[in-house]
Amino acid sequence: MALSATACGGGDGSVATTSAGKAPAKAGSQCPDPSGELVAAAKKEGKVVMSGPPTDTVRRQLPEAFTRAYGIDLDYIGTSGKDNAARLDAERKAGLYSQDVFVGGADTMANTYHARNWIAPLTDVLTPEELDTKPWRGGTVPFVDQDKKILSISRYISVPIVINTDKVKPDEIKTWKDLLDPRWKGKIATIDPRSPGGAIYNVGMFQDNPEYGDAFVEQLYKDQKPILLTDSRQGTDDLARGKYPIALGLGQLDVDTAADDGLPVQVVLPDLLQTTSGFGFLAVSDKPPHPQASKVLAQWLACPDGNKAWNDAYGSISTRTDVEPPANLPEWQVPKDGEDYFDANSWEFLTKGVKDATDLITSLIGTN
Repeated sequence: MALSATACGGGDGSVATTSAGKAPAKAGSQCPDPSGELVAAAKKEGKVVMSGPPTDTVRRQLPEAFTRAYGIDLDYIGTSGKDNAARLDAERKAGLYSQDVFVGGADTMANTYHARNWIAPLTDVLTPEELDTKPWRGGTVPFVDQDKKILSISRYISVPIVINTDKVKPDEIKTWKDLLDPRWKGKIATIDPRSPGGAIYNVGMFQDNPEYGDAFVEQLYKDQKPILLTDSRQGTDDLARGKYPIALGLGQLDVDTAADDGLPVQVVLPDLLQTTSGFGFLAVSDKPPHPQASKVLAQWLACPDGNKAWNDAYGSISTRTDVEPPANLPEWQVPKDGEDYFDANSWEFLTKGVKDATDLITSLIGTN
């Protein structure tokens, strides 16, 4: 599982390369045909280059699966969105274009790649079958933006509240407002919402709900005097040791690892939940150095075979109806059709709401 990239190794931006020497495996009928004209043209380009999260399982498994299917080398660059954006910016200023396909986080995709016109419409890349609404959860192709340049290929429920079961009984916290109990003052830990990452999404979720709003944000993040964390793994370890009884904004991988180790941590589900795609956003360069191979890779990541390979490696849940979640994921993390969740990756929130939430939190607790 890799839902918390901060807890995974391999974030040095190094490139993983597979050999195309093995015979390609047969792809599913909805995926690019290994013996088709597109794949034949892609093979002549020699390889395809993709950047994605610095997650060891993705680095190992995804290039191997793609090369096995199509006999095309996949150079995988595992790096943070911020670092890759800086790299791309420097390259493009020098007239260089080294990457074909991007899989990354929402903020980088929306406010850097899209804002700077570094990516192309996926309607010119994906197949008619992939642009049909039928294969996708919720009956709509999960484009994030109106230009249809960014596609969500993963979606899951974010970790809400985690407790130390030696300190808190699960039924003691049923709503977010239960965190305002005076006995929790100064004892709730949270990943700092001013730091990069998804902790700010909680603030946006509260602002979006009329039963909570800005007043609740002030009560929770200022009046309750929470302990601000910057590292999910260390925060989970401290929670498990009983340094504090409740934590917010922790990464799923860290929490699951602690639980699997028999430590007294447990996720509790309050009244408001949010969905995110994590690093599960797909885009294609507007100037790919390997144009045919970039189409094969993008189509593969959007089709059942490649989408499953991605989500199994990343440890996430597909936005396709025909791709089952990895068996080891907790059931609560799978979004249910018809349920009302705060969409932390909606275009409105990414391009406006994040700033509003950040402005509010910094007005309450200052800048970090």
